[in-house]
Amino acid sequence: MHSSSLSPTQPACLAQLWGILSVTLAAVGCGVGAPDNTYQEPPPPEVTVAKPIQKTVEIFVEENGETEVVDRAEVRARVRGFLEEVNFIPGQKVTKDENLYVIQRSEYQAAVNSAKAALSAAEGAVKVSESQIGVVDVELTRAKLEFDRYKALLEREAASQSQFDEALANRDAAAAQLEAAKSAAEAAKADRDRAEADLAQAQLDLDYTLVTAPISGRVTKTEIKVGNLIENGDLLATVVDRDQIYANFNVSDRTLLRLQKAAQEMGVRDERDEDSYRGMKAYLRRDIDEGFPFEGELDYVDQEGVDQATGTFAMRAIFDNPDGLILPGLFIRVRVPIGEITDALVIPEQSLFRDQMGSFVLAVDSDKKIVRKNVTPGQIDAGTVVIEKGIGPDDLILIEGGQRARPGIIVTPTEIDLTSPTESGKTDESSPTEQGESDESASQT
Repeated sequence: MHSSSLSPTQPACLAQLWGILSVTLAAVGCGVGAPDNTYQEPPPPEVTVAKPIQKTVEIFVEENGETEVVDRAEVRARVRGFLEEVNFIPGQKVTKDENLYVIQRSEYQAAVNSAKAALSAAEGAVKVSESQIGVVDVELTRAKLEFDRYKALLEREAASQSQFDEALANRDAAAAQLEAAKSAAEAAKADRDRAEADLAQAQLDLDYTLVTAPISGRVTKTEIKVGNLIENGDLLATVVDRDQIYANFNVSDRTLLRLQKAAQEMGVRDERDEDSYRGMKAYLRRDIDEGFPFEGELDYVDQEGVDQATGTFAMRAIFDNPDGLILPGLFIRVRVPIGEITDALVIPEQSLFRDQMGSFVLAVDSDKKIVRKNVTPGQIDAGTVVIEKGIGPDDLILIEGGQRARPGIIVTPTEIDLTSPTESGKTDESSPTEQGESDESASQT
């Protein structure tokens, strides 16, 4: 059985515990050291704003395209034979009519020599036949005189009928011989003409054994090596002239109408085709280029009109390419200026947002409150966008801090000047994800 009595030390411990508890309760009751749970409103977010740049902006049409060489010619064999020489290095620049290949010439030289001999024989036959005509013509003249004499004698009964008949027969025989000699001469001349044609063809075949460049440019690698048999028509190489380059591209039917209107306003016309756009300036940019460093002009438009299947219209521009910097087959961008806008309002492209309701920008009003302004964006170029409707030149457009701004909230704005090079080069530091979240939040608002 346990005893209920306290030990001598227990009353002292209990007294000490009660003392500590009393001090704690007294401190709580007096409010000493109590935490402050009152709601503290966060400071307004800091944002960067700027007024739109107001300037004259060039309006243009810009499309994707592909480059093509202006001059390109295939080098093909025109006679049959074994290839004896290749007289160029792949990629070498060659001039028109420069010798590139030599096909075995001995057979064709022999044919030329044979044709020359045949021509000489034919010319000799012509000379013989022509001299024969002279001999027969003299005989005919003599026979005619003899006939006329016997005819007169017969009329005076000084010659017999048999003598007259003999003179008549001799005259007719001489005339027949003259006609035969003339026919033989014509046949000899025909043989000579045929021999001349054979010699010309033989000489042409011999000339074709020297295969020359059809145009000036750079030659590709050879398709057939020395010692191989070449057939007439075989492809040997290709010569490409890159001094000028075409840029082929397509525009929509609506863009075509804008181009047509611009051509009318600029007075661009070609005497051969009133509907052409030849002469309008065009600019080209490769993937590695800043801006559009290459200048050319429109060269051709599709004469069949708009493709109804795609709703596009084919066009072509031509560019000088003396340094060969524009390679054929490149995918490029082509820009065609079609006018300009005076006093256009321009803002950084990063300040333009889009959602289901359309395009908009965020601005700061006089109460330092974020407001949404629905806008009509225009041309986008080099990180800037033209705003056609929705803002004024004095509106303060949000440039940075969009990830923290919402329509309706108060902010602490810092205004910058977009015309200053140091300020216009700034970009919003928010990540693409943060920017997307800002768009989404603004859309929900």
